[in-house]
Amino acid sequence: MRVALGSESEVKKKALLRALSALGARAEVVALAVPGAPAQPLSEAATEEGAAFRAWYARKHGDAGLGVGLEGGVDLASGWLTMYAAATDGERLSLGRGPSVPLPEEVLAALRQGAELGPYLKERYGEEAAKKGAVWVFSGGAMTREEALAAAARLALGPFLGEEGALGSP
Repeated sequence: MRVALGSESEVKKKALLRALSALGARAEVVALAVPGAPAQPLSEAATEEGAAFRAWYARKHGDAGLGVGLEGGVDLASGWLTMYAAATDGERLSLGRGPSVPLPEEVLAALRQGAELGPYLKERYGEEAAKKGAVWVFSGGAMTREEALAAAARLALGPFLGEEGALGSP
């Protein structure tokens, strides 16, 4: 099976491979750049929409049975970091939401003033924080960005690849 990922991010590719492995799926993953995808979604809705947009784009342009979109974002209204995944076979769309953590007010203030989370983490908390992600920093190291995205991806892929939703079945 071939799965197209709507991102060239190594973290997102590793997260998808982790999710596929956890579901017992053997797949070739092709990573695609997605023109017009949001760099930093700043609402819950924009994060979900970004994941869906990436999945549809990947499915359409990746010559694959499934398209997958993974998106991390910040909901400025609630102050929470959030993760979404979307998977599509071209007809159905399945969403998964990953672990979320609240962000400190100083981080939210920086984002409201135009900062991007990745560079902010690197400057404020160091290289390891930027690599492992905000979820790692603000969960006390309980989970990395890759693990959080993989959790969301497992939920989105489940209807297609889980015991009851093998690819190609109704």
